[in-house]
Amino acid sequence: MTQQAQTIAEALKTDPVYVTNAAKGEINDTLLQKAETKIDNLDFDVFVIVTGDEGADRDLLEQIKVFNGGEGSFIMIDTSTDLAVDYTFEGQHDLQMQVMDQLAVGHDQWSYSTPSETKLNMLLDLYADPQEAPKFESGQEAPGSEVQTVEGPSSTATLFLGGAVLVLALVVALIWFARSRRERVKAARTRRRFELPARLLDRADDLQRKTLREGLSEDTTELAAEITQLQTQNLSTADAEGAERALDAYQMARSIVDDAEAERIDLAGAMVLLRQAGREIAEVKLHRATKRGARKSGGSRASGSAKSAKNRGLPQSLCTVNPLHGEAQSNQLVSPERKGHLAGKSVRVPVCAGCLSDLQSGRELQWIFDGDRPYVEGRSVWAQTLFGAIGGDLVTALHRQGS
Repeated sequence: MTQQAQTIAEALKTDPVYVTNAAKGEINDTLLQKAETKIDNLDFDVFVIVTGDEGADRDLLEQIKVFNGGEGSFIMIDTSTDLAVDYTFEGQHDLQMQVMDQLAVGHDQWSYSTPSETKLNMLLDLYADPQEAPKFESGQEAPGSEVQTVEGPSSTATLFLGGAVLVLALVVALIWFARSRRERVKAARTRRRFELPARLLDRADDLQRKTLREGLSEDTTELAAEITQLQTQNLSTADAEGAERALDAYQMARSIVDDAEAERIDLAGAMVLLRQAGREIAEVKLHRATKRGARKSGGSRASGSAKSAKNRGLPQSLCTVNPLHGEAQSNQLVSPERKGHLAGKSVRVPVCAGCLSDLQSGRELQWIFDGDRPYVEGRSVWAQTLFGAIGGDLVTALHRQGS
């Protein structure tokens, strides 16, 4: 038991959401406010603890639950992608099973790289509208599940021993299942996603589109303000062109987000466009800052300053295999080895850490799907340009497709 756990537990008695000092300024306040509204509308207590980017501390979460002494679902998220849940409902077995089942549904609906705030909101939506938990294939009976009756004086003792073995086996199995389920779900999440029934896939896809559209709408508002601010300044020709490219990318992304018929892959493309717009804005700001620094320190250092600042502080590209994976970590040669315009070809594109690991281990890349197949097998503009990684300017290609 720690003083930190006791402090948080006491705070949760007056406010169901607690943000640690390490998480302040790093959390998405808009998504957190949405979560607070959803908590208020639930018919059972939910408590949320937000920590820094070091991951959710399961031991601390359990201590907080004990110190708090209340009943409900205790959820801990970090400022990255981690989420942990502990719960207690004395004498309410059905509610306890419901909360446990919805966590299992949530694991099947979000990806490993889904931001923790988004996972939190998805889980709260499931609490409000419970869904059927995924079915697991039944395996063999646990050891000791068959108890034989032996005739004679020792039959009662034998039955008792057999029952004790059965109970012990079940307890051990439950402990093992609870500890290993997280790892097994994480390892098999992508594979099982495409093995689920079409009905469940559609439901998960709708939830993701809804969440994506909410997040993208917030991002476009922030970018619009940045672009407007740049346009009010006295820009050089090169910087003005950069601001114009940012505006073009923003407007294209906005049109996708506003389109109610936009599919999940289109919203992923909007993410790429917004990241492109953000990079253009960052480049303009960085160029202006470098010029101001050069004027202050003298022209002789201008060239070196520009070179050292070329890539500092710029937003990274998103993963080409699936932009929903998040930021790319490196550029790698990728060979789709599928039917389509890239069959038999290798191209160097940005990939995330997970896809880099797949490449190094020889595993099949988990391309984002366009309909019922990986997008690289199709003929969309996303496939033709690999989300702008090849084939020239993505905005131009999108305009060309629409004309």
